[in-house]
Amino acid sequence: MIVSNSDILKFFENVKNDFDIFIPYASELDEDNLSYKKFSNNKEFIINKYRTIDPVKTLLYLPSERVLPVNPKVPKRIIVGVKNCDLRALEVLDAALLKDNFVEPNYKVWRDNTYIISADCTEALSTCHCVLLDFPPYPEKTEDVSCSYDLNLIKVDDNYLITVGSKKGEELLELIKKYCSVRDASPEEKNKIEAQHAEIRKKLADINSDFSPDRKYDVISDNKDEATWKELSAECVECGGCTNICPTCYCIILNDESEKDCFKKVRTWDSCQLSGYARVAGGDSPRAKLWERFRNRYQCKFNIMEQNFSKSGCTGCGRCISTCPAGIDLREVIQSLQEV
Repeated sequence: MIVSNSDILKFFENVKNDFDIFIPYASELDEDNLSYKKFSNNKEFIINKYRTIDPVKTLLYLPSERVLPVNPKVPKRIIVGVKNCDLRALEVLDAALLKDNFVEPNYKVWRDNTYIISADCTEALSTCHCVLLDFPPYPEKTEDVSCSYDLNLIKVDDNYLITVGSKKGEELLELIKKYCSVRDASPEEKNKIEAQHAEIRKKLADINSDFSPDRKYDVISDNKDEATWKELSAECVECGGCTNICPTCYCIILNDESEKDCFKKVRTWDSCQLSGYARVAGGDSPRAKLWERFRNRYQCKFNIMEQNFSKSGCTGCGRCISTCPAGIDLREVIQSLQEV
């Protein structure tokens, strides 16, 4: 189905009273940085391009949130322009937080009431490296690949090709048909999409040409040489930025808060890179040294999550590279380990 850019705007306008709509806008300080904001027809949004600064996780697994008592009432929402790196991350979070034997109630409530409209990447940042992980810069829907979007939009000139990925997506498509004109894609438009996919893949391959696509990440756990990890972590300042910005990290700390007659339990993000992480009452820590915590992050992303969920804990978004004040590049760390 093809819908025009102007009709997509009309759709958002007509449903904004029924849904909280979050959509990427360029930063006022730096137009290359995109971030999610509530929909406004007074400013031009950007559905395509590349991923936002913050991961979609921040809208579904909040940085700080009351977990007891649970608030089951949340507004229905539509998150627009989600990229494949964040879709892959949602698959990891779903596997970790929506298991049969443990369901994180707040995440489930947000997830159930949120509609995901993804979009292909049409550009790439210098830190993007999904291709090194064999992930395409656009969502896939095949029998062998799980689908975590409800609708996907592919930019074709001044139009969008709509692909349905779920029953919730079918609901959204019916709403779009209610307010917009839709038609079938022409053979020319389908050919143009294939060309766009090939172009963005090549662009990402060129960006990452200095790094090996070899996925032998067992070198992370097999290489336990202290000197190697001390060297790799020498510039780390233990700020925790890499884990807070990561779309798949879900470690937390729970705090009890009392206000008059009300008792609250509050969940807040935690980081395995902080010196106090997992410290017990007696003061002991399972990873007291920086190099041990640094190594643990790589083991978690490339080994532990693979073992637990059969999914990579790294999705190639490159946010950790962009946010690191010490300039540590995850790709360079992996490359160094493969060469040891």
